Amino acid sequence: MLLLLLLSILLLDPSVSYTVNFVTGNEMKIREVTSIISQHFSTSSSSNYISLKHVPVDLPEIQSSDASVIPKHKAALGAQLSGGPCICEDTSLCIHALGGMPGPFIKFFQTSLGNNGLYKILEAYEDKSATAVCTLAFVPQVHGDPVVFQGVIEGRLVDPDDPDFHGSSSSQGFGWDSIFIPQGYDVPFSEMSLEEKCKISHRGEAVRQWASFMELNEEQLKEREKAGAMSTNSAPGLGHRGFNFMKDGKEIWEGPRGFQVK
Repeated sequence: MLLLLLLSILLLDPSVSYTVNFVTGNEMKIREVTSIISQHFSTSSSSNYISLKHVPVDLPEIQSSDASVIPKHKAALGAQLSGGPCICEDTSLCIHALGGMPGPFIKFFQTSLGNNGLYKILEAYEDKSATAVCTLAFVPQVHGDPVVFQGVIEGRLVDPDDPDFHGSSSSQGFGWDSIFIPQGYDVPFSEMSLEEKCKISHRGEAVRQWASFMELNEEQLKEREKAGAMSTNSAPGLGHRGFNFMKDGKEIWEGPRGFQVK
């Protein structure tokens, strides 16, 4: 009885953090997401109650042309692996001259061809424009339904060896950062500081959407965590139709208790 009382007090205390497992084998993604969350809450009226825990595992990825399917599947697996709330994300690079390819298959193209090879595919085309997409899925608990957030930005691809766009001694970034210049900028992501990149990137937009969702639903998330820890049925399950997902005033899924989004 005393244990249950202590759990209740701790999980309702607003100063107590809420651990979310980020399952990824990419250390750079952890660095960026941590920075984005910190930036978000530094300008918010809410305090940051999210404690991001890195689970360094490369989860198997199903292949799909639907950008949301991959992180949803990974987040569901990640929640089971970590035993609790989980986020996973996946990026797409949609090159307009190639009809939107490689899209969510960019990881395999980039690994096989490198950034030089990617640019060479596009070299003969006048149109060098591309869309960068980050799709993030959050699963609130094991066997829960994923909630999806997506950040999208426009830009163009450039030659990774062109000195007009590269050459800084502080070049950083990863993946295809060295060939993607976001719209309205003159240098690729790899030539930007971590803070600057995170403010304007597709990943930054997706993570900020998720952080806003977490702000809006802090009380309910902690209630559900408490209910799971105390093994009671005081909060509805997060299986199919387990919560309301509100977006633009429209109810997407029905349920007895609901999450909200702006």
